[in-house]
Amino acid sequence: MFAPARSALALGLAFAALAATWAEDTQPLLHPDEAFQFSAELVGRDTLALSWDIADGYYLYRQKFKFAAQTADIVIDAPSFPTGQNRQDPQFGNVEIFRERLELVLPFQRRSAAAETLNLEVTYQGCADIGVCYLPIRKTIGFDLPEAAARPE
Repeated sequence: MFAPARSALALGLAFAALAATWAEDTQPLLHPDEAFQFSAELVGRDTLALSWDIADGYYLYRQKFKFAAQTADIVIDAPSFPTGQNRQDPQFGNVEIFRERLELVLPFQRRSAAAETLNLEVTYQGCADIGVCYLPIRKTIGFDLPEAAARPE
């Protein structure tokens, strides 16, 4: 075999070994629903508990959360966020992120005692530590509401 052919073969085998090692060390990117497992629960007449189980190596941005009522007679109040971690992000600058688990309390108000349901659109965005960010994720959830408390006259 000629020297250039042997060199090309050796170089090709080295690249193949390197690619195989890299493939063993990396995990495939998770689907957004696996990376950020979302759940919601009605915990009172006017409060939702929202939570995300965040996979190892992934995080959510605090600044990217949005909550919008899709029910006309419902007003969403400001959520109660826990303190997150500060991160210098190459795209967004100094941001606050959440890892592992995030739990929020989201209060709401009924404009009318006749409001029987709550439909809520929740938007959030996160990234993987390997440098891949997801597009904003939107979930719409719905709840049947208990009767509104009678107001004193």
